[in-house]
Amino acid sequence: MDTHHPVVYADDTTRAQILAVEGRRREALLAVDIAVLDDLYDDSLVHTHAPGLTHNKAQLLDHVASRKAYLDIARGPLTIRVIGDVAIVTGRITNRLDSPDGTERVMRGQVIQVLRRCEDDAWRFISFQMTPDGEHVWPATDAERAGLADTTIEQTGSAT
Repeated sequence: MDTHHPVVYADDTTRAQILAVEGRRREALLAVDIAVLDDLYDDSLVHTHAPGLTHNKAQLLDHVASRKAYLDIARGPLTIRVIGDVAIVTGRITNRLDSPDGTERVMRGQVIQVLRRCEDDAWRFISFQMTPDGEHVWPATDAERAGLADTTIEQTGSAT
């Protein structure tokens, strides 16, 4: 039995499906629609927030319901790679959030999301990791200055 699956960029159909799921996630977080989030998140979800706080699915749903923190979520270009029935999404995010004191804050960074195609053919999130923008101690390399600094990987050709 051949279980080897090459890493490839998502075809147009899969890319549209994943972008639609990410759009539903965004809208559900803004609306605090726990039923939709419950459907979008796999029971095995591991969600690590920018400060390092890590939740399972139940904890994340409770966190979203009690905090109601999301005011806006904007995504930059997303790179979507697929390995069999697993999709890996990377790209920029900007979250506009409410704070306990009623002020707004903005959190920007790079996100890695992993989804799996489930038995019902729906894509569900199994992992989320946000790395917030931080201080850049080292000067940019020549490649970064040449256009790679936005951390977006051009989605053309083979990923392997």
